[in-house]
Amino acid sequence: MAATETELEFEFLPFFKAYKNGRVERLKGTDVVPAEGHLSIISQSHMKIHGLHYTGSHCNGDGPEPMLNHHADFQRVFLAGDSARANIVHNLAMAAGHPDGGLNVGIRGVVLVDPYFWGSDPIGSEGLDMEKKAYVDRLWNVVCPSCPIDDPWINPVGSGGMSLAGLGCWRVLVTVAEKDILKDRGWLYFQALSRSGWLGAVKKAKQRLKKIAEFFKMELPPMAFQ
Repeated sequence: MAATETELEFEFLPFFKAYKNGRVERLKGTDVVPAEGHLSIISQSHMKIHGLHYTGSHCNGDGPEPMLNHHADFQRVFLAGDSARANIVHNLAMAAGHPDGGLNVGIRGVVLVDPYFWGSDPIGSEGLDMEKKAYVDRLWNVVCPSCPIDDPWINPVGSGGMSLAGLGCWRVLVTVAEKDILKDRGWLYFQALSRSGWLGAVKKAKQRLKKIAEFFKMELPPMAFQ
């Protein structure tokens, strides 16, 4: 076995080991996941963006999927995701807001359920348990080995990220869990989006199901209809 196949990138004992060639060895249960089976959050985000482009290609009624041509309302699109999938949803909305995005869909709103936002400098309650913070730091290396801990993919309010004012939707719901170590990042995102100059409506929620139901009934800002 070549050296690159045996060199460790990260180990999360007693559950698995991740090698530098992308293989993941499960220590409890079964065998090895090959390198080509791993998709980072960046790869998944790009796949979802391509998916939105494909969906938007039906907006004139002449796409390859008859169901989308005849029944989809491309100006009433909602996106939702939890944990790291919420990060993907955020980045999809940022891509939709880019002037050269060309998505041909109108994203009315996004729901970020307990997003996996993080950063190297502890905030809020994170500093009270540095061992748990170190655990989350290590776990992110598994979610996205190519992203440093302050990359905009995980820290959208960091100094290297794009302005949240460019978010390409009209409403955002951010939910956090009271005992989740990630909760302060969700609050920080909410505050940063509120101050960014973004023209939409943002809500925060702890009572998740009730707020999500209310979210779809929110009044849109007047700019949304122009």
